[in-house]
Amino acid sequence: MRKLILAAALLAAACSPPSHEQPKGEAPAAGSETQIIEPTPEQRAMADALAQRAAGDIGVPVKFTITSDHSEGDWAFIVAQPWSPEGAALDWSQTHYAQRARDGVLDGNGTTYALLHKQNNAWTVTDFVVGPTDVAYADWAQRYGAPAAIFGGPNGK
Repeated sequence: MRKLILAAALLAAACSPPSHEQPKGEAPAAGSETQIIEPTPEQRAMADALAQRAAGDIGVPVKFTITSDHSEGDWAFIVAQPWSPEGAALDWSQTHYAQRARDGVLDGNGTTYALLHKQNNAWTVTDFVVGPTDVAYADWAQRYGAPAAIFGGPNGK
């Protein structure tokens, strides 16, 4: 009887929606566990600043989910995934990145790397790159005077 109750509870849990809905079009890798974490107000402010700046470059309105952020002082380096404002995966064929997507050189379905600087209590985007096939931000610490440590690894490498 205990096994039957446990099986029913597991089935109910598996069929229940998560407490925070995953953006549409995002599918976790097979066998992986997805933990959705509510963004902090700082992360929301950074994602909003990036969305405002990147929309013109991408060519359609976007929102971002930050997957990684590192900050020191008034500098931050984030890795983020772009989505439509409704939370669906972007249709890259409708963007300025359509050719790169067709050619298979838009890495991570548009994974975006951005350097932000906090000025007058607001985050501004210093530089960003969408779906690079290389480490396009390798010289950002030196170029912009940002702390190397925010880019990860020892000495920022």
